[in-house]
Amino acid sequence: MSFTDALLVLLGKDVIRDAEGLNARLHFFGGIPVDDGTQFSPQTPNSDAESQPLDKAARRPCVVALVSVNGGVGRSSLVMALSSAMQRQGESVLALDLDPQNALFHHLGLDSSVPGIGRASLQNTQWAHCRQAGFAGAQVIPFGDTDTQQQETLQGWLKREPDWLAQQLAGLRLGEHQTVIIDTPAGNNVYFHQALNLADGVLVIARADAASLATLDQLDGLLAPYLERETAPAVHFVINHLDEGNAIQLDMVEAFKQRLGTVPLEVHGDTAFSEAQACSADPLDVRGISLVVDDINDLSRVVKALEKRC
Repeated sequence: MSFTDALLVLLGKDVIRDAEGLNARLHFFGGIPVDDGTQFSPQTPNSDAESQPLDKAARRPCVVALVSVNGGVGRSSLVMALSSAMQRQGESVLALDLDPQNALFHHLGLDSSVPGIGRASLQNTQWAHCRQAGFAGAQVIPFGDTDTQQQETLQGWLKREPDWLAQQLAGLRLGEHQTVIIDTPAGNNVYFHQALNLADGVLVIARADAASLATLDQLDGLLAPYLERETAPAVHFVINHLDEGNAIQLDMVEAFKQRLGTVPLEVHGDTAFSEAQACSADPLDVRGISLVVDDINDLSRVVKALEKRC
């Protein structure tokens, strides 16, 4: 039996499907999904909630969410790179951080005196005051610093307000020719569902490893209710930080192809890219990393194609 076949036998749909079995495998492979108890279904409005009505006919920007079940796959770095690449290609981009880890703030070296959406939402402050300049002129709205109590309060509120994200984006008065790229926390959580309620496209970010492959069953369950909608989001799988010199990673890519029934997009790894991020520099400005830059540009064209669906 080949390495790929053995992985599929271990991680395939016909093996372990219960939540405890999944968690046991993820403990073994070193990645635990974040689960705040949110159900695997789109949120529905609470009739008691006091929220502003949305204009369903209003033209709005194209919304693309980057998601994963396990952490450490590079969602935030791709949000940062994609926003820079698309802005360079003449697009108008807003990178939005829905992750309480506040990674975009640290990647971009943003001004800490400007509030983020976490505290702004709790204080009923408009998100327009949270916008900052990112790489290549793209706009960025960070999550901002929040403590545990603030995060719990906000999560509890958002479970009762399914239109929270849509209302906040409407308040920014973005145009239909703009693109919002959303960084979501890993796993099943209220921010994932807020983003999927609004997403026109979904980029599922994974690594070429067993931990990411093991999450695909859970991901199927998370995405299923949204894919059943009449205007379902387009979904693309992305293998990030790929090392083509690593035979095991190449075997894992083959396993993904067999499991998904399609060829995932690829973004190669590069130490210069990572070093630029660590220095809060735009990695697309670094010379000598043409392969990963080509990958990011290819990925940006996939995202731009989603605009035709909006």
